[in-house]
Amino acid sequence: MILVTGATGLVGSHLLNALIKKGEKVRALCRSEESKATVKAIFRHYNTHGFESIEWFMADLMDYFLLKDAMKGVDRIYHCAAMVSFKPSDRNEMFNINVEGTANLVNAAIELDVKRFCHVSSIATLGKSQNGELIDETTFWQNDDNHSVYSQSKFRAEMEVWRGTKEGLNAVVVNPSVIIGPCPDDQSSGQLINTLSKNMTFYTGGGTGFVDVRDVVDSMILVCQSEYVNERFVINGENLKYQELMKTAARVFNVKEPSIKANRILTGLAWRFERLKYMLWRTAPKMTKETARTSQNQSKYSSEKLTNSFGNSFYSIEEALVNVAEFRR
Repeated sequence: MILVTGATGLVGSHLLNALIKKGEKVRALCRSEESKATVKAIFRHYNTHGFESIEWFMADLMDYFLLKDAMKGVDRIYHCAAMVSFKPSDRNEMFNINVEGTANLVNAAIELDVKRFCHVSSIATLGKSQNGELIDETTFWQNDDNHSVYSQSKFRAEMEVWRGTKEGLNAVVVNPSVIIGPCPDDQSSGQLINTLSKNMTFYTGGGTGFVDVRDVVDSMILVCQSEYVNERFVINGENLKYQELMKTAARVFNVKEPSIKANRILTGLAWRFERLKYMLWRTAPKMTKETARTSQNQSKYSSEKLTNSFGNSFYSIEEALVNVAEFRR
């Protein structure tokens, strides 16, 4: 039996789709009946049969004893659950879900002697390139003031997994770059897609790594079924500048591509204006200090370890965006 946490999110729903196609017996954690609608939509999109075979379990990561009940008879865990936010006001909730929730899951897995644990981390837990070289599994986190609340929470969550390996947990960690795939507009990269699918005026000078969600789940399954123990794998499809991503999205969604470069001064004004709006009217900011800074930075990532180990090939980001466009029709 396989247990999937975060089963109704972007990665979790696609992982369920892939596992069911392989004929696996799956138990999925969710927090409400309504959230299953996302998984049903994903199954319809890929014309996958077998949704009814999923064993659903209502549980919260903060309830240790309920998690233990969910793990009965489980030999593999894919931990996909996480809260994604770049708002400082979400710090406490994000640390509770991402850090304490992961600690509970790790402790229960050790207690019940679960054979294999795959943790979905992020490139946000890796270090930064010092001289323009590619960032990989050996680029270690530097503890400074430039990390977002989200990256801090994911780093701490990953530390709980590594702590668990010292206590007997058989684990692997995957660090995907920015994941592109079909999902509701209010989930993970759904907000990014919602922006990319509209007419855009401005672009920024930064860039980062992007990857198709189908490549993420296929890689997770390969890594989890392998003999690798207590190792991490970066999963990255393409390194793109944000301008390149926006131009590609403009073609796919048939919207206007951006033509004006927003420099640091302009993005600095933008996040301050959004902060003022939040203080006055409590409207969710479209840009924060952290996302403004990130939008100007260029980071490049390498999946060489993954491809050398398993021979992976990746969808292009244009193919990933086309997949999203087809889902949204």
